[in-house]
Formats: sequence, structure tokens, C-alpha cells
Amino acid sequence: MDKLLFKRILVAALTLLAIIYVAYLLISANFDMYPTENAVQATVTDRISSDAFIIRDENLIENSAKGVLSYSVANGEAVNADGEIAKVYANAEDALSHTKAESLQKKKESLEYIQKNTISGTMSIDIINNNIKNKLINYLDDINNGNLGKTSSDADTLLSYINQRQLYTGKITDFSSEIASLSEQISTLNSSAGSSIGSIKTPKAGYFTEFCDGYEKTFSYDDIDKLTLDDIKDPKKGSIPDNIAGKVIGNVKWYVACEVNSDQAASLNIWDSAVTVLLSEASSEAIPAEIYRVSQAEKDSNALVILRCDYMNDGILEARHEPIEIGMGTYTGLRVSKRAIHDDFVTKTTYDDNDNPHKEEKKVQGVYVIYGSEVQFKQISILYADEDYVICDPNPEEGVLFNGTTISLYDKVIVKGDDLYDGKVIH
Repeated sequence: MDKLLFKRILVAALTLLAIIYVAYLLISANFDMYPTENAVQATVTDRISSDAFIIRDENLIENSAKGVLSYSVANGEAVNADGEIAKVYANAEDALSHTKAESLQKKKESLEYIQKNTISGTMSIDIINNNIKNKLINYLDDINNGNLGKTSSDADTLLSYINQRQLYTGKITDFSSEIASLSEQISTLNSSAGSSIGSIKTPKAGYFTEFCDGYEKTFSYDDIDKLTLDDIKDPKKGSIPDNIAGKVIGNVKWYVACEVNSDQAASLNIWDSAVTVLLSEASSEAIPAEIYRVSQAEKDSNALVILRCDYMNDGILEARHEPIEIGMGTYTGLRVSKRAIHDDFVTKTTYDDNDNPHKEEKKVQGVYVIYGSEVQFKQISILYADEDYVICDPNPEEGVLFNGTTISLYDKVIVKGDDLYDGKVIH
């Protein structure tokens, strides 16, 4: 046989043997491997979900005048007692002309203010740039939080800051021509439209909104302590009279009433009064609240929960029937799958006065962790439990752990496997 051919056959055979051996090692290792997950840090909030009915101190504002309304204040804006909320005009054209004239007047005053303060040197470019950045953040926050009533004001202010920067950097010499044009438009609108024939005022101070839904008088704000679970199950909606111009929320404190089951009621009864409220359809941010009342007919029955809040925005002003999440404790720790939890024995060694060792053993709840090629059983201290996972305390107080040892961040926790025990060697 040719020597070169022989060498090639030998090399091929050795290569094949090497591949078979490596495959064998990989297959053997896979048979012995256990699926694991890293213990990672996580933060969760204990929440109770329900459907809520919102009760506010709502005062309807009647309109006795005949004509078309042009609102003087925006939804969500605070108004004083006897303050004007709208002007009355003879027809829609007059109302529209005056509304447009007021909008142009605000733009004109903004340009005049910018020109005066920028030219006089009372502003620096750093202040202007910071104002633009901060207002842009406010604008995006209001969009994300559902405060759409504020976005128009945010946009106007942002435009003013941008105009200010244009003037400061010399890209625009001045706004004299724009101011003159606005003055002319305002004068034309005011002279062509009729004057207002009346005004609508609010008898009470508070937050104004045009929106009315017919539930304003369903429950008395002053009788919140008399509210029952049956009341909120079938709230009666009333009709809205044609002469209603809007309403004022007279008290900054408002209430959320909802139904919870007996277990949830027990949790709320033993909880500190401070909670959060998430009304996902009205606002994307959690609202601070306090537990005002938990009312149960019997220990095992469903309960009426009333929460009291004092945070207000235009989205909340229009909220009534809302899906709600009540947030209680917030827990930070190591996230572990419930599938990984087992009961096993751990030991600890103590010493007597003569330094003689004594071993103690106790069965505890814990997880199996892979360290190198060895399985170790570690006790856990659970802070919070969900259906699929738990949050474990990485640094429990002294005395909580039997032998003082628990899992650490990024430990490889075994989530599935048979014949697991402390000290087992795996390949």
C-alpha cells in the first residue's frame, strides 16, 4: 500500500475516533446536566386588582344665559369662587372669533416678553437650553401620563423657549413684524365680532372641567361613611340637564370605592394605611393613597374598600368606572422560580464553653445551587411570593436563617431535576 495513502487513512481514522470521543463526552455531560437559572435582583409590588367607582365633591355649574359658550379656563385648571369659567356670545361665529383673538393675544404677549428679556440680557444661553430640555421632558411626561390637557400649554411654552433661542443666537433679529401682524389680526377679529352678552361663574372654588357623565349626584360626597358594597354594585346614572356648563371639583380629596375578596380584605386590614392606586385608563402613574375604610358584613365575605386620594390631574377629573390596582408593599430581592424550591436538611455547628463542637440539623425550605461540579442546598428567606416565582431576601436579619447561609446574586439555581441532595457531584 502506498505510504501516503496509508497516512491519510490513519489520520482520517484518528480524526473520526476523536470526533466520536468528543461527542460521547458532550452527550454524557448533557445527561448529567440540570437546567438552571441565575438568581437575579428584582423589585415587585404586591397588588390587588379590582374595578373601582370614583367619588368626588362635584358641583354642577348651571348656565341660565341663552347663547354660545366660549370657555375662559381649561379642563383641570383651578378656579376661584365666583370666578369666570366661560363667556356667552350671541352666536358661534362671535364665540369662535373671540376665542381665536384670545389665543393670538397670548402669542403676541409671549413674543413681546421674549424680545424684551432676551435683548435686555436677562437670559443666558445655558438657561434657555435648560428650559427647552426641561419643558420637552415635561411635554413627553404629560403625554405618557395621560395629562393631555397640559400638552397644549407645554407646546406653547416650548415654542416660546425655541423662539427665545433663535433671537439670542441671532438667527432672528427681532419679532417686530410678527407682533405687528398679530396685533392687526386681533383688532380685526375683535371689531368684526359682537361682544359677549354674559358670563358663567362658578359658585365654588376648585378644579374645573366641562366633562359631565351623569354620576355626579349618584353618591353624596359627604355621606361617604354610609356607602355600602351593594351601593357600588349598581350605581344609578342620572341625566345631564341641557343648561349645565360644566362642574367644579370642590375638594382636593377624592375617594376610590371597590370590591375585594375576603383574603384581600384581610391583607388590607393589617396593612399600613399608605398604598398606591393605579388607574391605568386615566393615568399611567401610580397615585399615592390611604386606606380610608374596609367594610365587611362577615369575616369570610367580600368587602367594600374605600381609598382616599388627594392628587389631581385632568385625566382623573374625568375618570369614573376604572380598572384599578392597589399597590401595597414593594419588595426587592433575588428572584427564584417556585419550581426550584425544595425541603431539605441543613446543618450548623455550635461550640460549648469547652470549645467542643455540636452539630445540629434542621429541615428548611431552600434551593439547590451548582458550585463548580457540586450541588449545594441553601436555605431561603421569602419576602414575596407570586404564582410562578418568589423574591428572596439576600441579607436576612440575624436568626432568620438556621445556619446563616443563603443564596447570593447570580447563583446558578437548579430549577428541575431528580435525585438532588446537598454535596452531590455532577459531571
